[in-house]
Amino acid sequence: MEAKPEDEAMRRRRRAARPSKAVVVVGQARPRPTLPAATVVAVARPLGSEVKLAAVAVDLNVRLRSADMPAVMQERAFRCTRALLDANPDEKRPNPTLLAMSLKKEFDALYGPAWHCIVGKSFGSFVTHSSGGFVYYSVEKLSFLLFKTQVRPVNSRQVR
Repeated sequence: MEAKPEDEAMRRRRRAARPSKAVVVVGQARPRPTLPAATVVAVARPLGSEVKLAAVAVDLNVRLRSADMPAVMQERAFRCTRALLDANPDEKRPNPTLLAMSLKKEFDALYGPAWHCIVGKSFGSFVTHSSGGFVYYSVEKLSFLLFKTQVRPVNSRQVR
């Protein structure tokens, strides 16, 4: 009985699907070469909001250093900062304390209390912030650290 071409093709496929066997060549065991399985690689792509935020930062000449904050809130901080700096001519720039106070009040009004802001050309910090409430960026020669802390009501029994 002759093998049909389809049957021969099926046998070849079955043989190829079997695990590789060792082949002895000059006294050494070598595995048969097999094709590697397809590998799926996940590539992290920036979200639309992140791309938009990057474009806003470039447009406003803001350099983002570190953030744990939604993109919408970061954009608000960048735009508010740029507006405060542009509201005054170069020779009459607002002092860092005034900038910090303005940003703090803006964020307290929009996103609830206990925002803190540090502005300056050189400072060190080590802060604890609420989740989703931290951004550190620079504009021109000034650095801005804006962060939120949790507000806990004071119990009258605790105060003594």
